[in-house]
Amino acid sequence: MGRLRKDYQDELRLFNSQEFYVLNPNQYKGLWNQQIFKNNNNIEIEVGTGKGTFIFNKALKNKNINFIAIDKYPTILAKLLNKLESCSETLTNIKIISIDAKNINDIFDKSEISKIYLNFVDPWPKTHHEKFRLTNSFYLNLFLPLLKQDGLIEFKTDNLNFFNYSLSVARENSFCLTFATKNLYSSAHAKDNIQTEYERKWSNRGYKINKLVIKNNISQ
Repeated sequence: MGRLRKDYQDELRLFNSQEFYVLNPNQYKGLWNQQIFKNNNNIEIEVGTGKGTFIFNKALKNKNINFIAIDKYPTILAKLLNKLESCSETLTNIKIISIDAKNINDIFDKSEISKIYLNFVDPWPKTHHEKFRLTNSFYLNLFLPLLKQDGLIEFKTDNLNFFNYSLSVARENSFCLTFATKNLYSSAHAKDNIQTEYERKWSNRGYKINKLVIKNNISQ
């Protein structure tokens, strides 16, 4: 999935959005509910948000959950800001941050998150790029401690090789797999599925969507 060309005006508008964009997010490690959302609702994050269609609709339909959209590229996050600012209702349960996923431990404390979404992140298909895959052992072991006990990582991809790789990593690390399918729309999870913009495009062209869910079953 390609990235947008850097747009300095969009990025500046994002950085100036005090309503949705969080500057210096590392200041709020362990304090997101207390200082940012000002409630005790569960926090769910999407790593690699892209244009934000998925997390925008999640926030719209689940006002009792706090959402944080994360992407390395501010320009593309500005597309989510457009959605939020043009929405007919003001959403107070969603924030945007721009960080590299490898630094996520600087942003969230252990057991601070209830769910992590990895939707159609870059599969990095070349073998020598494995270290960049967000479902490799390094990243999954980085993400899991951030989850509350029984918290979930939900991963979707249209890339079968990437799905099989991710499934193998989960099994090799003895992670608790609660769900895995190579055809999401024919599964029990289809009913509650919210599509990303990318997912809608490729599923309409006949591509099957793969999904796996990993549970954090280790108490912190």
